Amino acid sequence: MTKPDFIIIGAAKSGTTTLYKYLSRHPQIYMSRIKEPDFFSLDKNYAKGIHWYNSLFEGAKPSQLCGEASTTYSRWHQYPKTVERLAKHLPDVKLIYIMRHPIDRAYSFYAYRLRRSQYNREFLATRNELMEAKTFEDAIAQQSEFIDSSYYLEQIEKYLPFYPRESFLFLLMEDLIDNPMNVMNQIFEFLGVDSNVKLIQEEPIIANKADDDAKKFFLWNLRKSVQAIPLVKSTAQLLPKSFKKSFYEIVYKLSYKKLNHQEYVPPKMLPETRKMLIEKFREPNDRLSQFLERNLSHWNQ
Repeated sequence: MTKPDFIIIGAAKSGTTTLYKYLSRHPQIYMSRIKEPDFFSLDKNYAKGIHWYNSLFEGAKPSQLCGEASTTYSRWHQYPKTVERLAKHLPDVKLIYIMRHPIDRAYSFYAYRLRRSQYNREFLATRNELMEAKTFEDAIAQQSEFIDSSYYLEQIEKYLPFYPRESFLFLLMEDLIDNPMNVMNQIFEFLGVDSNVKLIQEEPIIANKADDDAKKFFLWNLRKSVQAIPLVKSTAQLLPKSFKKSFYEIVYKLSYKKLNHQEYVPPKMLPETRKMLIEKFREPNDRLSQFLERNLSHWNQ
């Protein structure tokens, strides 16, 4: 049975999708057909059994390394069984953990969850991730997950009794944005695959931003509305993919002003909230800085 050789464990809204897409292009790497299987974290997925999980990598060639990217694996406050389950089945797996300014990540996660809650309520309810709060302040008051996930060293410390530090590659999203090829070379060296490949030059992938999320959810809602029209869905299947993409892009541009509505652009964080969170994360950031042996003082502002 094929098992993953490495896992991107998080953090959510820190560039994991970008890493997943980059690595999917490497000829020596096979990424799971589901980007976030959440196998070791979600009870309902773990109940499907290890054979179901391994089936996600059946398309890999014998010479390829396998990987997946589930950000729930670095949310131990919500999924406390994750690390022990992972260590039980994959004691030798390599772990990639990419982090972001903790406050910016928390707000981005809130904005993402708010939009998803508007359009995918039933799905999020099954994962206990449905959010009713509209403002960031209400969200962090009602659900600790937005803040908890930014305590990066706490997440790391849950893994260290089971995995040596050499099993980890710690990255920062800011480096991925500033110098993506350098970050990818770090990953290639960590995994032991060829670094002489063109991944980024072919089709640049930009790390998720608020406007990108707004556009994504606008298009998602548009497609859902169009396909709900009788006979449209079956007719659309006969049309070229390029035609459908152009159609949705035209409608998006014509409706761009709608993105300024709160339905797509969540309320901004209040200045006093950011000030409070800066003090809240100051000590954890300093501890992480010492652990990584890297200056993170710019995170304290």
